[in-house]
Amino acid sequence: MLRYLETLFRHPLLLISPTLVLVALATGWVAMQPPTYDATVRLWVERQQLVANPNSNPYLTPAQEQGAVITELLGTRYFCLKVGTRSHLDEFLANPYAVRPSLFQRVLARVGLASATMAGLSGPALDDAEYAQVSKAIVLDTGPQIVTITFRGSDPVEAANVAQAIADQFVDESLAGQRTQVSAEADFYTGQVKQAQAQLAAADAAIDQYLNAHPDQRAATAIPDARLTQLKRTDDDARQRVSDLQSKLDKASVDNAALLRPDTSGIRVLDHAAPPAQNSIKKLLIEAGVVGLVLGLVIMVVGVLVLTLLDTTFRQPEEVEQLLDLRPVGTVPKLMS
Repeated sequence: MLRYLETLFRHPLLLISPTLVLVALATGWVAMQPPTYDATVRLWVERQQLVANPNSNPYLTPAQEQGAVITELLGTRYFCLKVGTRSHLDEFLANPYAVRPSLFQRVLARVGLASATMAGLSGPALDDAEYAQVSKAIVLDTGPQIVTITFRGSDPVEAANVAQAIADQFVDESLAGQRTQVSAEADFYTGQVKQAQAQLAAADAAIDQYLNAHPDQRAATAIPDARLTQLKRTDDDARQRVSDLQSKLDKASVDNAALLRPDTSGIRVLDHAAPPAQNSIKKLLIEAGVVGLVLGLVIMVVGVLVLTLLDTTFRQPEEVEQLLDLRPVGTVPKLMS
């Protein structure tokens, strides 16, 4: 340990300079960035009641499940472009005067090496910019049933619009998925009911045809024969099947009507996004300085280790005996003039 300390004190400028440079670069980079704004929206989520979710995990909270769904959606261009259109982010990015340039760009504009405004985007470049910005939104489960969505933008109003659009689009996508499933269920049971009704009508016709051929079986005191008993049993089964399928169809129809209301999806917005204040530049500078300091310290530690391992000089008398297996005769003290 003493040898490492001696290395540090022998090369102080060489070892401390990287730390100072990294701190200066990190804080300088943050200072040159345009101002940013964090907009937040909170959702209340519940487990789906009207539609069975085959992917539901009882060991996860509703917030964890729905937060994972939102994160997956943010990784798709389809969802991000929908959010961009809904929040008018596409119009914002297409406006060359909407995005404020960074300090570095403004300095270059002063000397005539760059434009004072950002260039407007269009076509595929606009879609790429929308996807790149929206997909960076942060989704966290801040409670068993609360999901928090945070979006950072260069304009406070647009940041709030995008954060709110992410929440609203997710609610619409959730409702659309449930409606599709319930609608498919209703269509299936509609076909099954028609088929069962046709079978019931055939069973009724078979009984009428048999009674017409055997009028003695119409009497109240007549003992039904085996054929008539079988026909009535088939008719009762068909009638019961129609009743069961009609009950399922009625339930699917009620669920489908209920899903026309957005508050039946089990997801609703608790706190709407509002235009935020500018992020504290002091806090960002401190964070950047800490990051630069940590990286600089890592480089300094590695430098001390490397320089110590490469240093083959003897600094203490006992090192001669340890490394060369020779006993020193004497030492000459360092005289201070």
